Amino acid sequence: MTGIFNRIQTRIFGFFVILLIAVQAISFSITFFANQRLEQQQLSNQLSVAELVFKSDYGQRHYYLSAFAETAAKDFGLKDIFIDNDSRSFLVALNNHRKRINADLAIAVDRHGTIIGELVLNTDVQDLGKVIVGPEQGQAFRYPLDAGLENANPLYSLGENIYQIKFAPLTSGAGNVIGWVGFGFIIDDALAKSLQLHTGLNAGFVATQSGVDNQFFSLSGKALNSADSAAVSDFIANGLVNEDYVLWHEQLGIIDGKQVHAFMFRTRYDVLESFQKQWLQQLGLILLMLPVSLLLAFFISSGVTKPIKLLIEQARYIAKGNYNSKVQVGNSVEMQLLAEEFTVMQQAILSRESEIAFQAYHDPLTKLANKNELKRVTSSWFNSKSAVAICLIDIKRMTEVNGTLGHVVGDEVIKEIGKRLSSFDKIDLVCHMTGDEFALAFKAISPKELRGLMSELQKSIEAEYRYQDISLHLQLSIGISFVHYPSDLETLLRQADTALQHAKKNRLDQQIYTQQIDGNTLERLQLINELKSAIDNGELVLFYQPKLDLKLKKVTHVEALVRWQHPDRGMIPPDLFIPIAEQMGQMNALTHWVINESLEQYLKWKPQGIELCIAINISAENLKDEGFCQYVLDLVNHKGVPIDVLTLEITEDAVVSDPENAIKQLTVLKKSGLKLSIDDYGTGYSSLAQLKQLPVDELKIDKSFVQNLMVNQDDRIIVNSTLQLAHNLGLSVVAEGIEDEGALNWLAERGCELGQGFYLSRPLDADKITDWLARSPY
Repeated sequence: MTGIFNRIQTRIFGFFVILLIAVQAISFSITFFANQRLEQQQLSNQLSVAELVFKSDYGQRHYYLSAFAETAAKDFGLKDIFIDNDSRSFLVALNNHRKRINADLAIAVDRHGTIIGELVLNTDVQDLGKVIVGPEQGQAFRYPLDAGLENANPLYSLGENIYQIKFAPLTSGAGNVIGWVGFGFIIDDALAKSLQLHTGLNAGFVATQSGVDNQFFSLSGKALNSADSAAVSDFIANGLVNEDYVLWHEQLGIIDGKQVHAFMFRTRYDVLESFQKQWLQQLGLILLMLPVSLLLAFFISSGVTKPIKLLIEQARYIAKGNYNSKVQVGNSVEMQLLAEEFTVMQQAILSRESEIAFQAYHDPLTKLANKNELKRVTSSWFNSKSAVAICLIDIKRMTEVNGTLGHVVGDEVIKEIGKRLSSFDKIDLVCHMTGDEFALAFKAISPKELRGLMSELQKSIEAEYRYQDISLHLQLSIGISFVHYPSDLETLLRQADTALQHAKKNRLDQQIYTQQIDGNTLERLQLINELKSAIDNGELVLFYQPKLDLKLKKVTHVEALVRWQHPDRGMIPPDLFIPIAEQMGQMNALTHWVINESLEQYLKWKPQGIELCIAINISAENLKDEGFCQYVLDLVNHKGVPIDVLTLEITEDAVVSDPENAIKQLTVLKKSGLKLSIDDYGTGYSSLAQLKQLPVDELKIDKSFVQNLMVNQDDRIIVNSTLQLAHNLGLSVVAEGIEDEGALNWLAERGCELGQGFYLSRPLDADKITDWLARSPY
């Protein structure tokens, strides 16, 4: 019986040995192939994460550059400095915009294709972080200036660096492109290290060109070894995949004949190292289970396959974007560790995606909502026709705070304002738009309630704010607009901005938008469209104001003043349309018309025995035209008018804006015998050194110093000093703004040559000035 028992036991034991081997073999196979699938899935996920992170980080930079370039291009202050051609002020303003997003490169190009502003963040070790003027300042821009520039190659090379850049057009009030402004981030090791941090892959950037060694110019770590370099180069150039590597790349663009690629890689062993360790652990577990009870081994081996299947299912579930579930695959230590790693991985991916989403809809400085969030939230309000109201808020004197205390303090002030605004429960949404501007959105609020809330808000903001023992008194300007359907967010923002600008201009705390405050803008747009046709259709007319020779007591000169006789609006003064002509490039045509009409009038007066010298105002825009001087001289010669009949008056500011060119142009006219005069002297910014260099014959004292001459001692001192200065320099003097006989006699006693003003006569048209001369004692 013992032998039989032994044989049965042997058979049972043998059976279970065979069964155990079979089960273990099946379990081993299942585990092996499951790990193979997980390895492939891990490699695929690694590449997917690499592509997602790169497009997110790189695309986010592109979005910031695009959004900020468009915002900067809409900055009226930047446009004004751009139009005024004040290079130093423009560089300062351009640098202020650059610093708001910490851009490494800022470029401004005028409409002629000349780079008028280029600021570069120095990358040299000794001057790291300092802003310098770029080497292309004043040079021709490398790309054509057309509508495609806004979507042109996003790469830009400068020196040894390559930048990711975005341009936006600077437009005038009429929508014409007057220049371009762009901002860029450098593609450097910092970006590569950021990609490595988010993906776990080695990252870098390379420039390739046929027949030339690849240039790896930005890397997340140390220089590539020969094997890594060969694997990356073959993959980029020929698409050859090295089985020992996980490889990803994307072409960013072509610059200077070279293709620029971003790449990420890691050895297959490094990526799958954790899986290999887990595989060895599982194999060891299988071997350790052999001496265990056959029946228990069977159940244990069966239990091992079940959590693996669960792990595969949950891995597929995670791959579909479901990151909120917790991975649970069994009670074994190994499986729990693996599950925890999967959970950590999915939470890391979820965290990165949440951060990207937050940055897209929030301001990085204040953590408040940005314009994207404002659009997203209010879209449903407009769809439901809610009583939407928008308030745009501007912090007063922020320029002084930034200039005096620095932008660090300025940023703290902006964050404090954001906190105080967010403390009001009645505000549905607080947004930080740009710089020192905030937007408040209300879904449903009455004008009366809103005015009361704004008063409370003003009091809250004006409460003392202390920063590092510095006491600041904060004040706001507020522009308010209420929706009137049909309308949208952009319309409401534009109206609120119009109200805000009106409040700032008129020094009001708050202003609600009405069509009345927007009327000037509409009228200006209409005048811009009608000015060119006014010149062509003969709607302009010249008025003449007499100038009295104070020694002879005789009118010897007149000043020609242009007026616009509008067929519908009546007489339009020059203060309204002259600035439009200067901004819209119509100044040359206007000045040509005035000179031609003045000379024609001289020829009409001469047969009547009237010979008057005529003074004509010219603009800085005229002096920028290289053919202007020759045009004047040719016209005088063609008309047969004596050269000394004509006097050209130009303001100090026009000379100061470009003194070198102005002196060159005026010298040509001076040598030809034409008389030149500085108009509105004393109101500009010219220095005595510049005055000494100017080839002028005459100074014209501004009327602000003459109108109150007999009642203001300071004005008499200024005028008397100006007379002495001019005479010592060999210049004659014209005083405008004479309002009474006392001022006229006082000027005559001190040797002033000519005078004009309402005391003598207001500007009159040609027929009336002729009648006035016939009746006048002068």
